[in-house]
Amino acid sequence: MKGRMPFLGALAILFSLIAFGANAQDKYVPKSNEELYGTWINDKSINADDIQKQVSTPQGNKEYFKASDTVPVFDQEQQIYAKWTDSEGNTWYKIFGTNKAGAYKGTKWQRLYKLSESATVCEYVYTIVGEFSANSYPTKIDAGELHYRIFYRAEK
Repeated sequence: MKGRMPFLGALAILFSLIAFGANAQDKYVPKSNEELYGTWINDKSINADDIQKQVSTPQGNKEYFKASDTVPVFDQEQQIYAKWTDSEGNTWYKIFGTNKAGAYKGTKWQRLYKLSESATVCEYVYTIVGEFSANSYPTKIDAGELHYRIFYRAEK
């Protein structure tokens, strides 16, 4: 019986590692030319404190109050968690990030992005989080949401 215990213990550990590995999601590795990257503008914002320009690059995301501004109001680190294409050809992203400076320095957020098939319209909904979690992403794009944003590609 004593000889079997180490074997059974090792077997239990092996099965738990296999089960964990089967459930673990591979980390998405962004390409240097992701559809999301570029300058996005919405200068028709109703509220004066809305972001009118967003510049997304492999290094992060910068947001500007006015489309003509050259100094960002928000400088953000961001990582793509997941990416997929739906049956209509839209590209979806789940992205998480942290504000690097300003009044909201350290604020963590998670966003669900939808880029049109032509990658000329970018919509997203975001949520502020205490810690990043796969379960904390918004589940749909809803223009009625408080944290909904829409932008149009300025350049590609």
